Amino acid sequence: MKKLSLLLVLLIFMACEEGVIITVPASSSYSFTMPSSQINAADDNVFSGSQVVDITQFFNEDAEQIESIKLDKLTYEVSGYSNNSGNLVLMDLSIATRLNGTTTEILVITGLVVENTGEVIAFEDGNPASALSAAQVASLESIMDNLQPFDIIVTGDFTDDIDGDFDVSISWDITASVAQPSTGGG
Repeated sequence: MKKLSLLLVLLIFMACEEGVIITVPASSSYSFTMPSSQINAADDNVFSGSQVVDITQFFNEDAEQIESIKLDKLTYEVSGYSNNSGNLVLMDLSIATRLNGTTTEILVITGLVVENTGEVIAFEDGNPASALSAAQVASLESIMDNLQPFDIIVTGDFTDDIDGDFDVSISWDITASVAQPSTGGG
């Protein structure tokens, strides 16, 4: 019992010296408009759009305090599509990141019917039916852990012309492990 008490005192002392780690959740969404005029004018009916992501902007804590980032959930949604012609159009949808000139594919969905989907879960922590593999999740978390701005890229590759513009939205829930400095002497 004496050894256990000593161990407990040591752990408390270390926590006072080093600070504690807390988890801070954050959510973010990115919307990409798929412009029919550009898609239909392209010989291959492909369109890509990108946006800059700065993970440090999601948290009030200093970037130096962020120990790691964990992906909790990743979703996508197709919205605003009016299929006036009634034609069935399929899309290969890909989501990638680009950091320091290196592009990393995160998710590819082939044969997605272009229609309003509602929110679709591509990954949820603990859900074995997630579309992302453990390696894809680890890759995205590693990119986020760099705490450097990176691009998120959405590409639609369509089987035919589309009737009008629509949006593809990508959303994620993440959790940062943040070191809190000690507040007192230990």
